[in-house]
Amino acid sequence: MKNVKKDKFLSIRLVRFLMRVTGFWPAESKTEKRLLNGILSYTICISSISLWLEATEIYLGKGDFYALTYTACSSMPVVIIMLKIIFFLRYRKELLNMLKYTQDNFWYAQYDEYGSKILEKINKKGLILMCTFIFFVQGTVCTYILTPILENIGKNESDRILPFNVWIGTISTIVSPNFEIMFTVEISALIHCGICFCCFDNLLGLLNLHTAGQFKILQHRLRSILMRVERTGSVRLFNEKQKQKVYEKLRECVILHHELIWYSEKMEQIFMYSTLCQLLVSGIMLCVAGFQVFLARGTLIRRLIFIAHTNGCFVQLFVVTLTATDLMNESRAVGDAAYNANWQVLSHEENRGVRTAVLMIMMRSARACSISAGGFFPVSLETFMAVLSTAASYFTLLRKFVE
Repeated sequence: MKNVKKDKFLSIRLVRFLMRVTGFWPAESKTEKRLLNGILSYTICISSISLWLEATEIYLGKGDFYALTYTACSSMPVVIIMLKIIFFLRYRKELLNMLKYTQDNFWYAQYDEYGSKILEKINKKGLILMCTFIFFVQGTVCTYILTPILENIGKNESDRILPFNVWIGTISTIVSPNFEIMFTVEISALIHCGICFCCFDNLLGLLNLHTAGQFKILQHRLRSILMRVERTGSVRLFNEKQKQKVYEKLRECVILHHELIWYSEKMEQIFMYSTLCQLLVSGIMLCVAGFQVFLARGTLIRRLIFIAHTNGCFVQLFVVTLTATDLMNESRAVGDAAYNANWQVLSHEENRGVRTAVLMIMMRSARACSISAGGFFPVSLETFMAVLSTAASYFTLLRKFVE
């Protein structure tokens, strides 16, 4: 058994960085706590400014269907970010406690060779999923930044445009230094919102992967407990001391299984409402982004914005649903591992406690652990396909409406 170094896995460091940038991470000192509270206040302030900018652009574009769909695609992520911040502020204490529990019992705990290999696989899979998601989200941010820069080339001061239209009463935003100030504010809000958009889902995906990995480690323990009995082929060679040792190991597995179920339920309680909002909005956002790509009258650079939007939303759904499916499959497989642990070689009367423990694990595994969408239905790859199908239906309806 060996401890996992705190900075060994890049996926954990990446999630920790993203969550610290938004202010949602357990502090290790009073100074760090004040710093994280200040960052959280900045996150709330910048998200509010972003929401105000989007509301202003919707007001300025009213009456123009193409302008409204253009603004809707950029405003829906901001709305999702604000909702997630509200939800996680509501459960901030529970979230920080869960993250501390995860660090102590999952990320930096002691593992044997098999457990270390599982964590290595989780790190590789998590890095691929998270880096892909971050790449498309930040790609969308870059397209929003580059679009006004490229379109402002060769224009005079009166024709300059900002990344997002804004109206501040009688104050002109196209003259210097007002233009430069507003451009800086909008870019700062855009970059920070890009981080907020991907940090919570990356955290959920990594927690799903690690919880599924803990269930897999539990399966390995259950399979290896009675391997000695299986090798001897005779219960008579299995003395009382060995029987007690097997019973204690099985008892530890029952306790660990109970803790993993409790952890999964706690994780579901914290993330289920944000997941529901994300699924409801994702179908509409994919539809609107597809409309801007194929049917709108924008320039090529502006079409690239919505291509990046579509890819980012697609990868986001895939990350959440794929990792949630892994959690469901591995938690359900614990019952099969308990049943296949060769417990039948033990006599019924002398090993009733062992059989009862195995039966307890099998009964608890009958109901798979999952992340639900608001408590209505479990999230899985089937949900991913359902959202894509809904988005395609909305897109067809919108195309017929335009025609």
